[in-house]
Amino acid sequence: MKICIDPGHGGEDSGAMGPGGLRESEAALSMSRYIRRGLLDQGEDVIVTRDADHFVSLAGRCELANEENADLFVSIHCNAFTNPRAAGYEVWTSRGVTDADRIAELLFQSIGGAFPKLKPRMDLTDGDHDKESGFAVLVGTSMPAVLIETAFISNLIEERWLGDVGWKMRMAGAIVSGLRR
Repeated sequence: MKICIDPGHGGEDSGAMGPGGLRESEAALSMSRYIRRGLLDQGEDVIVTRDADHFVSLAGRCELANEENADLFVSIHCNAFTNPRAAGYEVWTSRGVTDADRIAELLFQSIGGAFPKLKPRMDLTDGDHDKESGFAVLVGTSMPAVLIETAFISNLIEERWLGDVGWKMRMAGAIVSGLRR
């Protein structure tokens, strides 16, 4: 299986910034490197949309995954909100019933199992835990695609986690475990 890992943002698009100054692009890239290593160690074929702090357009991310004939697209992000108490993780897919729904459910369960105190944020209206949107990377790819919001960088406690190597390695391990299932 060929998996495309997409570290969100990068370059001049740093994404959200935490109250302590951590940039989403940095945290996403670091976690993505751990995910890539974990998948490679499991014998998976892995490509990445960026491997350094540089800008890649949304269309460019989709084009790369499509041109490389990836079987799965996984975008890694950190959430943010104006309320600094907003907390937790989310797994997103495109709207409707898609092949990504089962993958999202496995990821949701794996993250929840590894982080029982991390608040699960979900939409159960269609019977599963994923949230749905028309995010460009979810609809512009020809393969099943998921977007994971790992934690809230705008929450001071979760920003500290996102800056902690051990926490990021655990999150990467949970994501790898979910993908392997």
